[in-house]
Amino acid sequence: MTRPHAITVPNQPARRAFTLVELMVVIMIIAILSSLTLAGLSGVRQRAREDKTKSTIRKIDAVIRPMYDSYRTRRVQVTPGLAPPVAALEKLVRLRRLMVFEMPDSWSDVPTAAEFADTDPASVFGSQPWLRTAAVRSYTFTKAMASPSDNYGSAECLHMILSTGGFEPDALEFFRPDEIGDIDKDGVPEFWDGWGRPIAFFRWAPGFSEPYSLVQKADPANAHDPLDPWNLDPTGFALIPLIFSAGPDESTNDPLSTAASGYGLARLASGWAGEDLSDICGTTTTGGAVGGPDAANPTAFQDNITNHDLSSQ
Repeated sequence: MTRPHAITVPNQPARRAFTLVELMVVIMIIAILSSLTLAGLSGVRQRAREDKTKSTIRKIDAVIRPMYDSYRTRRVQVTPGLAPPVAALEKLVRLRRLMVFEMPDSWSDVPTAAEFADTDPASVFGSQPWLRTAAVRSYTFTKAMASPSDNYGSAECLHMILSTGGFEPDALEFFRPDEIGDIDKDGVPEFWDGWGRPIAFFRWAPGFSEPYSLVQKADPANAHDPLDPWNLDPTGFALIPLIFSAGPDESTNDPLSTAASGYGLARLASGWAGEDLSDICGTTTTGGAVGGPDAANPTAFQDNITNHDLSSQ
């Protein structure tokens, strides 16, 4: 039996391989498409982190703002027999002083156990026993048990206010586990933003007004402090607690570094004990008004995400 002949196709062109130039063009096209895809994914991730941060700050603000506003109707002990204007001034001073201890934004605002228990009339709590509230007692216990550092003190105090201050007992139920952590491992947690960094807190930030804040105006005449209905403090304007994330620029900082630099806002060098708002605007660690741009890092605050921004939306 004879084998059939192979079938041939006449005039079929011979195959040729890719040239090096063609191959390089294809590789370059793939690289460009890949970079565009990665850039798009990076933008999506960034927006997701921003949205997560805004959501967390909104939940914190939903507790802090009503707590702050509650001092408008809060009762404090006033010396009997004082003339009405004098009594009103004493009430204003005591309300502000009570806020320092019940809404601390630094560990220096939280008394030690010895200070809290001191009955000496010359001491803070001996002369002002009305400061010994349940919230202040719980903060004192937290400070004694954990011995926290002040690297992220405002963020730690913020978490402590929501968790043990008693204003909203179930507040932490609204937060996911990835919104809370302990970045410096000192035993006191903080709320975290979308970049895994602590969310900071200023009880008073008078320097953070227009044009930085969309909702706070440094205008004592037209936006006066609601705690001062008698207008006894001519410098006092309505303050809104500032809750803020450092934004993307803080995401690469060393978590254990001293005073996180990416927030870029000036804060008080020491606690407040004065009678008017000008005392709150006093000496800062870096110069400038409290809550205003840090003179040593004047542009870092520009990508911050704050409750002042979200309150206007």
